[in-house]
Amino acid sequence: MTTASPNSDRRLPVLLVSAVLVLSLQAPVAAHTGLDSSQSSEGETVTEPVSQVSLTFNRPVEPAGSGFTVFDEQGVHYRPDSLSSADGQTWHLHFDAPLGSGVYEAWWRVAAEDGHIVEGMFTFTVDVPQGESPAEQSLDSAATAPAESSDDTAATAGTGEDPPEGTSSTNTADDGWTTVTTVLRADGKTPSVATTMPSSATPAAATPAESGAASASDPPRQPLGSAGAAGAERLAEALRIMGLLAMLAIVGGLAFASFIVRGQPSEQARVRRVLFVSAMVLIASAAAAAPIQAVVFEDDWRAFASADAVADALSAPFGLAVGLRVLGGLVVLALARPHASGAKQNRFPVLGLIGAALVIASYSFDGHTVSEGPRWLHAAANATHVSAAAVWSGGLAMLAGLLRRRVRSGSDVLQPLLRFSQAASVSLVLAGVAGTVMAVLVMDRFADLWSTAWGRLLLAKIALVALAACLGARNRWTHLPAAARIASESRSHPAYQRLFRIVAIEAVALGCAAVVTAFLVGASAL
Repeated sequence: MTTASPNSDRRLPVLLVSAVLVLSLQAPVAAHTGLDSSQSSEGETVTEPVSQVSLTFNRPVEPAGSGFTVFDEQGVHYRPDSLSSADGQTWHLHFDAPLGSGVYEAWWRVAAEDGHIVEGMFTFTVDVPQGESPAEQSLDSAATAPAESSDDTAATAGTGEDPPEGTSSTNTADDGWTTVTTVLRADGKTPSVATTMPSSATPAAATPAESGAASASDPPRQPLGSAGAAGAERLAEALRIMGLLAMLAIVGGLAFASFIVRGQPSEQARVRRVLFVSAMVLIASAAAAAPIQAVVFEDDWRAFASADAVADALSAPFGLAVGLRVLGGLVVLALARPHASGAKQNRFPVLGLIGAALVIASYSFDGHTVSEGPRWLHAAANATHVSAAAVWSGGLAMLAGLLRRRVRSGSDVLQPLLRFSQAASVSLVLAGVAGTVMAVLVMDRFADLWSTAWGRLLLAKIALVALAACLGARNRWTHLPAAARIASESRSHPAYQRLFRIVAIEAVALGCAAVVTAFLVGASAL
C-alpha cells in the first residue's frame, strides 16, 4: 500500500491555483446574445448605393458606447444619421447620403439584457456600375476644393441651409469634437462623407492615419473620439471575484457561527472579525463595480467620472444587484463590528439572516438569471446554488482555521468536523441539483459543454467541485473514523495530520471553483 507524501499534498493546492489562473487569462468569453443576421449580410455584394443597414440580434439589445459604425477601405468612418428599432432586436442604421462603391466594415457594440457587452463586425461590398467610391471622391474633393469655397461655407453655417456642392462645412459640437462634412457634386451615385476629429484639429492638416486609414498591422479600428477602455473588463472581473469570495465568507461564516460553533463565544468572536472584513470587501467591490461597469459599457475610461454614464449602468438590473450587496454588506458590518452592543449580538441570527438574504438575492439580478429561462425558476435555482455553495466553501475555510487553532491548543477537533460534515453533505446535494438546473437553462445544447469557452469553464468548475467532494468523502468515511479511534493520541499523530491536510486542500479546491464561478457569472454559452 502506497501513501501520498506530504510534499505531493502541498503541491496540489499550487497546481489548482495555477490551473485557475491559466483559465482566467484566456480570451474573454462571448455572451449569449449575438447577431442573427444583417442586411447587407456578411460578404454580400450589392450593386446600388446603400442607404440603410439592418442588424437583427437573437435577443433585445441596446447600443453601447460607440454603438454602430461603418468603415470603408481607407478607414474613413460613417456614423448613421439615425437609428430605429421597433422591438430592440432589429436595428436599422439610416444614412441620409447613401454609401457608394467600396468595401465596408460594419462594427457593432451592444448591451444585452443581462448587462453583458457584445461586439462584432461584418463586411459587405458596394459595387455601383458607374462612379468612384465615396472615399475616393471625398478625398479628391477635399484636396481640390478652391480656397474661396470656405467663405461660401461660412455663410451657410448655422443657417440650416445645405452648403454649396463641392464645399466643406465645419460644425463644433458641445463635446469638443468637430464634424467636417464634404458635400460632393451631384452625380446620382456618391454620398456625403462625414468624419469626426478633435475641435483643435483642422481638415487640411489631417494625415492618412488621422483620417482613419489603417494598415494590416494596425489594431482593430475604434470609432474616432473614443479613447478605448483597455483593461476595464479585467478589472471588472477582479472586482467580481473579490465580491464573490466576500459573499462566500459572509454566508458561510454566518452558517458556521450559527450551527458549528454555537455556544462558543471565543470562536464566534473570531467569525465576527472575518465577517467584518468580508463585509468591507463586499461593499468596496460593489461600489467600485458601478463606475467600472460604466467604463465597460461606454468603452471609454472617461465614463468613470461621468455621473450620467454611471447612472445608465445602474439603471440596468446590475444596479439592483449592486444596491443589494451594499445594503447586505452594511447589515453584516453593523452586526459584526468589534464593539457591537450586547443587544446586537443577541440578534445575531436575525440580522445575520437578513444580511445573508440580501447578499444572496443580489445574484438573481446579475448575469444570466436576468435573461435565461423562466425568471422565477432561474432565480430560485440561483439562490439555492449560491446559498449551498457558500455554506460549504465559506464554512470549510472557517473550519480549516478552527482546526489549526485547536491542534495547537490540544482541544477537541472531532465534534466540529462531524457537525460540518453533515452540513456539507446537504449543501453538496443542493448545490449540485440547483447548478444542473441553471446549466440547462443557460445552454442551448449539450455539446456547448465542450464546444464553447463557457462550457469548458463550467467543466473546469465541475472538476474542482468533484475533487473537493471526493476529498470530503475520503475524510468523512476514512480519516475521520481513524482519528476517532485514536482520540486520546496527540494531534501530531499521522491520522490527524492527514485529516487536517485534506481539509485544507478541499478548501483550496473550492476557492478555485469560486474564482471560475466569477467568470461564469460574466459569461455565457454561444
